[in-house]
Amino acid sequence: MKNFSTLLFLFLALVFISCETEVDLDLEQSKPVLAVEAIVTDQINMNYVQLNMSAPYAKNVEPAAVTSAQVTLTDNAGTSTSFLHDAYGTYKPTTDFKGVAGRTYTLIIQANSQTYTSTSVLNQAPTLDKVTYEYVDGKNDDYGREEGYYITTAFQDIVGVRNYYKLNIWVNGQLKQQKSEDIMVTEDKLYDGAYLNDLKIFTPFKKNNQLEVSLLSLTKEAFDFYSALSSLSSQGGFLGRNPANLPTNISNGAVGFFSASAVSTKSVIIE
Repeated sequence: MKNFSTLLFLFLALVFISCETEVDLDLEQSKPVLAVEAIVTDQINMNYVQLNMSAPYAKNVEPAAVTSAQVTLTDNAGTSTSFLHDAYGTYKPTTDFKGVAGRTYTLIIQANSQTYTSTSVLNQAPTLDKVTYEYVDGKNDDYGREEGYYITTAFQDIVGVRNYYKLNIWVNGQLKQQKSEDIMVTEDKLYDGAYLNDLKIFTPFKKNNQLEVSLLSLTKEAFDFYSALSSLSSQGGFLGRNPANLPTNISNGAVGFFSASAVSTKSVIIE
């Protein structure tokens, strides 16, 4: 299994750096519509709904926040949670909510005299076993890496199930993936059930950086959305100037995505 992981790590690292899925995007202009970024996890303080009106693609127009919507989250166990507006179009749960793996969640948004809905399953995520780092001087590196500190992670893929993952990295409290091309997603089509002991992330960090690395489970639909989003060039988050024909699971003509994820996180300080 160690040799198997060694053969796979470079492939996986390249996938995690930025998904290379070929996506044919027709960058049509469109009228403003509701843009939704909704994340539900099995962690407290990692759940929110962001609502904006979309702005024309490739134009220097800031999207307008939607601040007076009614937002409710329900699950197939009969639990209902309200989200209230916090600031700048961001809605947060009114309780210390956290999702439960295996449940199906339905998001209901009432805004602009319209009702929008979306559903997502919160799949189980593997435990992120480690995050280590090494210094690379940028000279004659086997992988052509520039000078900096590079992290390595490890986790056991869940066997017998098609799994989809997203990797988020927080640096000194700020999310590293602020641009679409920095999104890191992968699927286990080539490594089902394997223990990935040497998964290298080809992103350089600096001394004294405080890192939080999170492995998130995704549905197939969320994987497809993030794959398409990563094909956009330097447009920031997906509530900004993105084309209306990105994949979406929001009803009634809205754009964006609602994703439920289990999360496993490890922290490290580069010393």
